[in-house]
Amino acid sequence: MNLTKKHIILFVFTILTTLITGYSFSANYIDSILFSLSILLILGSHEMGHYYYGKKHNVDITMPYFIPAPPIISIIGTFGAFIKIKSPIATKRALFDIGIAGPIAGVLVAIPVIIIGLKLSNIVNIEQINSTPGLLIIPGDTILFSFLSTIILTELPAGYEYILHPMAFAGWVGLLVTALNLIPYGQLDGGHILYSLFSEKTHKYLSIFILILLLFLGIGTSRLIELFDNYFSILYIYPQLIELKTQGWAGWLVWGALLIIMGPKHPPTLLESNLSIDIRRKILSLIALLLFIVSFTPVPLTVKQIVP
Repeated sequence: MNLTKKHIILFVFTILTTLITGYSFSANYIDSILFSLSILLILGSHEMGHYYYGKKHNVDITMPYFIPAPPIISIIGTFGAFIKIKSPIATKRALFDIGIAGPIAGVLVAIPVIIIGLKLSNIVNIEQINSTPGLLIIPGDTILFSFLSTIILTELPAGYEYILHPMAFAGWVGLLVTALNLIPYGQLDGGHILYSLFSEKTHKYLSIFILILLLFLGIGTSRLIELFDNYFSILYIYPQLIELKTQGWAGWLVWGALLIIMGPKHPPTLLESNLSIDIRRKILSLIALLLFIVSFTPVPLTVKQIVP
């Protein structure tokens, strides 16, 4: 293992920032520890999935670097974790294995974290929520999180709502991290999978299309429809378009800007004409696509200021 002093220092600081963030959610030390442990396990499992298959394919790869972040900057106390690949990857099969291992490992940890967190979640009177000053963080619905919630949480009487336990929120973050990494763009995990399966040209064009789609999600359809309505009166001609109006999420614009900086290009593997992806890996790619669909949400977070 190539564990350095920098790895340890960053990890210790990330423990501290995630503990502080966890405590800010419920002012409970046990909840704080459970939140920190859950976030670190999910992120660490994701990166160790990459690390394991990198080593398996004889790639020069580092242990995960955790990135601490003050709670006032990041609502989870970290900017995530990453690994460095220091040598070229030989084959598309190796690239595929390294790319897909992280999201699968991360989601396999996130699911039990969500289940335990949902069981620990509290039922609160809605009036109590509306009378408590502060910021209310509302995570967006994903298919997988909603499915687990339906199975585990009991039906509530009128006037009551669940407040997610910090551990459940950490699990939800794990799904968001999975979805973000599986976006088929550039050198994201989804980009690695895409490059492994298709040609360089297909990878480039699909990456650009995905970027445009993300920017579209950031702007939302409401502003675009209103803009076209101002000049072409499209709502008068097609009044049914009013039902398609959606608000954008500014976070996608930030993510899109980061992807533009990263660029859509993917470095080639050493043996581009090597053995094609086998049927087992193609099945795994469909599983990765399914994971992306069930973990994705158009509006990941909504933050409301509660003023009694």
